[in-house]
Amino acid sequence: MTREDQLFWKFGKNFAKGTILCREGDAGQEMFIIQKGKVQVRKKVGKGEKVLSELSDGEFIGEMALLLGMDRSATVEVLEDSKILVVGPDTFENLLKNSPEIALKMLKKMAQRLRTLDDRLETHLVEPPPK
Repeated sequence: MTREDQLFWKFGKNFAKGTILCREGDAGQEMFIIQKGKVQVRKKVGKGEKVLSELSDGEFIGEMALLLGMDRSATVEVLEDSKILVVGPDTFENLLKNSPEIALKMLKKMAQRLRTLDDRLETHLVEPPPK
């Protein structure tokens, strides 16, 4: 049995297309690591929703709710049948404490997301050139 199979056996679940993993505003009790599949992350904007991103194999979501103890900041919907690891707070904390490579990978990914957000904000804040 591969390590990936072992992780799925212990923490994995199959989610069908259309399943809502979490809703914006709900309490967050776990994070999700996509082993195989695709999800869409959406946020309420005004009276509608805006797609923030689509994530697939190897990506994770829900870490902010666990790290900060806050409600979900977005809604996540499964776009195609997916195999996803569901990690609770104790397991998450143990992963970070006992697997520096996983903690570093997560930090890098979170920094990359923050940089992308900074770049998006910059494009919205830049004034148009004078006419």
